[in-house]
Amino acid sequence: MRTTTPCWQVPRGLCLLTLALLVALGGCGQRATPTPLSPAAVPPTATAVPLSPAAVPPTATAVPPTPAAVPPTATAVPPTATPVPTIPAAARGYVPILCYHQVREWTADDSEEDRAYIMPPAILAAQLAYLQREGYHSVRAAQVHAYYAFGQPLPPKPVMLSFDDSDGTQYTVARPLLHDYGFSATFFIMTVVLGKAGYLSAAQVQGLDREGFDIQPHTWDHHMVTQYQTEHDWVQQIVEPRQYLERLLGHPTPFFAYPYGVYDAAAAQRLHFSSYLAAFRLREDLDPATEPLFAIERRIANPYWTHDQFLAALQGGP
Repeated sequence: MRTTTPCWQVPRGLCLLTLALLVALGGCGQRATPTPLSPAAVPPTATAVPLSPAAVPPTATAVPPTPAAVPPTATAVPPTATPVPTIPAAARGYVPILCYHQVREWTADDSEEDRAYIMPPAILAAQLAYLQREGYHSVRAAQVHAYYAFGQPLPPKPVMLSFDDSDGTQYTVARPLLHDYGFSATFFIMTVVLGKAGYLSAAQVQGLDREGFDIQPHTWDHHMVTQYQTEHDWVQQIVEPRQYLERLLGHPTPFFAYPYGVYDAAAAQRLHFSSYLAAFRLREDLDPATEPLFAIERRIANPYWTHDQFLAALQGGP
């Protein structure tokens, strides 16, 4: 196992500042007469990266914690029959996928870099209200995969809302807002932190699943997939978190989100061999040789966006 300190063992502010150098977000295009959704309409200057969780002591065996009362289930096997395409590949357009992390008010301790990845509840509510008013329909990871892979149609004006890293505010703050505005969402779960202070519990993950939200893996402790060096790394980070979630929920979880959005074609191929069906990156295409289903684009939802920048993200603009 590498000596790189896991993201969740480093103070959040320092981790975010360091990680902002890894992935460059790039500004979104400007449209006429922007209407700010946030208190300060400052365009993002760097590719957003996931917030790092609070320090969690590593276990000796580095095996994801599994509640004793969770019944075992078999790992899902991908379907063998290929659906008949209904939309030609050339006609399959951009599906907006927004990525959120913490959902809370900013504090005096939050740096400017931190705040780019902390969504104040009022701004999230404004974004959801716009999506509802304009007739957007939320879709799940499986629907996005079926659309890109087989041309299966999506509802009018689809949008996928996703939440990374198992932050507790996603349950206590984002979940009620999603219910209020009638949207579903996909929660990409980092399993090492479940049950820790400030993070989701296993029971909350089960509750989200029962309420119809989508639950998918996001590694054990948020190490980048390009850093795995041994078979143990792959099993610990990719195989076991999925097995844990499938035992917890009793159904397949075959979709993956790359930590920090970092990936390459070799890592994507390994995910494919591990029976994942698709994987989600962030905005930057880091390896054009990667199979497209394992490099589906997401955009970090930045609270500094103007209204026009939010629209650009929904439309696939710069």
